[in-house]
Amino acid sequence: MTEEKIEHRWLVVIGGVLIIMCLGVAYAWGVFLMPIAKEFGWGRGETSLAVSILLLVFSVFMVVGGILEKKYGPRITASAGGVFVCLGWVLAYWTNSLWWLYLSYGVLAGIGTGLGYLPAISTGIKWFPDKRGLVTGIIIFGFGFGAAFLAPLAVRFIELYGWRTTMLIYGAGFGVIIIGAAQLLKTPPANWRPPGWAAQKETGFKIIANDFSPRQMLKTTTFRLMFVTYFIAMVAGMMAVGHISAFANDAGYTLIQAAFTITVLAIANGLGRIVFGALSDKIGRTNTLGVLFLLMALGMILLPYMTILFALYTAAGIVGFCFGGFLAVYPAATGDFFGIKDFGTNYGLVFIGYGAGCFAGPWLGGVVYDITGSYSVAFIAAGILSLCGGIITLLFLKPPKLSEAKIGNKTYL
Repeated sequence: MTEEKIEHRWLVVIGGVLIIMCLGVAYAWGVFLMPIAKEFGWGRGETSLAVSILLLVFSVFMVVGGILEKKYGPRITASAGGVFVCLGWVLAYWTNSLWWLYLSYGVLAGIGTGLGYLPAISTGIKWFPDKRGLVTGIIIFGFGFGAAFLAPLAVRFIELYGWRTTMLIYGAGFGVIIIGAAQLLKTPPANWRPPGWAAQKETGFKIIANDFSPRQMLKTTTFRLMFVTYFIAMVAGMMAVGHISAFANDAGYTLIQAAFTITVLAIANGLGRIVFGALSDKIGRTNTLGVLFLLMALGMILLPYMTILFALYTAAGIVGFCFGGFLAVYPAATGDFFGIKDFGTNYGLVFIGYGAGCFAGPWLGGVVYDITGSYSVAFIAAGILSLCGGIITLLFLKPPKLSEAKIGNKTYL
């Protein structure tokens, strides 16, 4: 392997980060929630359903993206994602009913997010088997970082031009950036490894042979537990993402101060992806997930009581830090447990748990608010659910058993 090719793999990471930054603006939905709901007189629950639909469609089309990437390659698949993201945001400009918002921002942008997200991650993972957790964290850092600076910018644009024109501008920009960055994604040669590197005991067990197919993976208890715990993690995380700005606004803070909670959450989200991705390379995926769930529970339970601005930002930072960590560790764990050959489709299936949680979290937060007039019950319940997720993870989440491994091409010792 030449030095040029080794350097080339970092270009793949750059392309992945740029794509993920654009897709991550889904986490800035909170700054659009109140202007849209106010214009039409819609409730927060039904308005928040738009981002819930986006994230659910996103997770389903992760599977489709895995299939398309395997057939057509990451460049074409990610470029198609850029087209759909552009269409979804641009068409949202003409929103005059809930169903139009759901179709444009929810379905079309969700399809694009699913098609673009997976190639950005899986291509990087294939180039970096020696730094799987770290590189996953770096690439998906863009998902949080994009929201961190694009959310305040969106607030300013909304003040100047309105939410419709802001969506139009963002949609056009995303299309150009995603399609351009997709051209940096190149699949490495089959069975490529960095010079001098061999698979090591990184997560408490050793990978001896090859890979699980998607059908084989679905038969394992490990997959089911990953699916359920991913769902739990995202219920809490996306409830905060979808409503923390509105929560701060209800507490009496200005629109800019409230929007900055999303910035804090998003920056912490991005940092959490790098920190916990690297940490999981050292202490194992399961142990890291357990820590993340316990910290998430703490952040969500404290959040309703954090009415002082600095305390609110601190709680938002804790939640964001953990939220980002989950997004780094679950893909790395999927690669560890089930292999790289069918990683795209396998992680796409695991990721449906993410999508289901992302659908439920913002919607439930809005519904509970509409019923009770407060976010306290929703946030505390999500914290308790996160605590349960941590217990399940630490007690039961393990690599596939030897009997299960026999149905695949891997043997675990």
